Amino acid sequence: MTDPFRALRPGDLIELVRQHPLAWIVSGAAGALNATPLPVQLVCDADGRPVKILGHFARRNAHLGALASDARATVLLIGPHGYISPSWFADRTQAPTWNYASAVFDVDVSLLDTPADAHRLLDGLVDQVESDRPGRWNSREMGERYDRLAANVVGFEAKVVGMRSRFKLGQDERDDVFADILRGLDLVDEPALAGWMRRFATTRPVGALPAAQMPATPIDPEIRRFIDDVVEVGRALTADRARAVGRALTWDERREIAEQSRLPWRQGGPVIAETRETVVQSCAGPLRLRIHDPAPGQAKPTLVYLHGGGWTLFSLDTHDRLMREYAARGGMAVVGLDYALAPEQPYPAALDQVVALVQWLGQNASSIGLSADALALGGDSAGGNLSMSTALRLRDSGHGNAVKAILSNYGAFGPHVSPTARQRYGTDADMLSAAEFAQFWNNYMGSIADSRDPCASPTLAALHDLPPTFLVVAECDVLAEQSHLMAGRLLEAGNAVRIKVYPGAPHSFLEAMSISRIANVAIDDGVTWLRAVLDSQGPTPSMAGMAANVAGASK
Repeated sequence: MTDPFRALRPGDLIELVRQHPLAWIVSGAAGALNATPLPVQLVCDADGRPVKILGHFARRNAHLGALASDARATVLLIGPHGYISPSWFADRTQAPTWNYASAVFDVDVSLLDTPADAHRLLDGLVDQVESDRPGRWNSREMGERYDRLAANVVGFEAKVVGMRSRFKLGQDERDDVFADILRGLDLVDEPALAGWMRRFATTRPVGALPAAQMPATPIDPEIRRFIDDVVEVGRALTADRARAVGRALTWDERREIAEQSRLPWRQGGPVIAETRETVVQSCAGPLRLRIHDPAPGQAKPTLVYLHGGGWTLFSLDTHDRLMREYAARGGMAVVGLDYALAPEQPYPAALDQVVALVQWLGQNASSIGLSADALALGGDSAGGNLSMSTALRLRDSGHGNAVKAILSNYGAFGPHVSPTARQRYGTDADMLSAAEFAQFWNNYMGSIADSRDPCASPTLAALHDLPPTFLVVAECDVLAEQSHLMAGRLLEAGNAVRIKVYPGAPHSFLEAMSISRIANVAIDDGVTWLRAVLDSQGPTPSMAGMAANVAGASK
């Protein structure tokens, strides 16, 4: 008989230990047991089968002597778990239960008592548990104390000679009861256990997993073409590169793949009368700019546009066409900033550069043929965050009038994603998953405390006296709720706000402008709003007056 609680795929066990590394190491005969709780790493072969477990003991732990005499031990690990209450069920005749994931490994322990082993095992564990954290720490930051720490541990490699796992995650429940459990877990905010239950529910019939919330709106078919292509190409390039290098990809390698997967989608579009790059010296250091000027020598508004990419990916190149579209359609000079990327340069490096650019433009715009009299900030995703955060910084320093408008395209304004958003639009099948957003956010944060900084999380800020803001919201976006929250808070603080939801649009939908009607409507809406706000600041030429300076504005 097939065990209903078995692992479904090799990655299940690997992910269980990665997410929940604390285990009990138990050895000895009955009545003379030794048991030590400690974090472990699991090493698997190419097929995902467990080969060995790595860890370390404190040198003073008496358990070491027992293992030196008898190397056989058992490793016990408990993963996500939780009480399942019948109060959640429509059928209250059901009994309570406890859902969980666990693993038991029978091992032969080899003690490794050299400085090199201690450093290798400690560094490996630190890399595992720090990899996705904001302001990730590394052991070398301890300096000389690290060597003293390493001298007081004894490492081990434990060969796996037997293994049992149990993923009791509702596989034996009726479909209606399983759905009630998921709803209950959502209500008590237990996303980890609910996520593992969904991971093991792939054999249930379609429709047997109703979400606790309304079903997701289908993605617009035109935008779906863009998403499918980018995802397919990106996954293929990632798999090829991972096979070639035989390790996890670095962020530089992932950035290269992100650029390649989007290359066809930034081609074409309008040709601007003048496009140039320059490097200016600012109080935040040198800033590389790309300037699209549709009417050199004429007065016009200026839009500083900040690309998205989770503060981690993308560039002036990935967003070049979008910037050209804004310049051509709006008769505006568009300035793109090649800002510092995380995790190599975390918060507030990028924000410091954007603030420095606005200050530099206020004093020196004419030196590069621009005007800062009607200056707007805009950006998508991470760029929307940077735009709002820059306005906050400028206001608090007494320069709030430097920016006259903010265009925020599906911006990110804080670290939190609700269970509703996670289920509807933050799955692995979505353009931006909740897990990816969490990783990007953690990359951006210089320390965990930065998440409470209002200039990193604008939803926490006092939002008075800010420029007029247009919030472009993608309906099918895990971050849509953040824009709705910001709109309410901005209005509450007395600011001028416009918000518009674009039906069937996911995160990043503006990048589909070459084939998507909805993307083009959103770009036109942003242009119309920007010109209305910026033109009210003083006389500037009309968009029609600049049309002759823009060639080939095809979509």
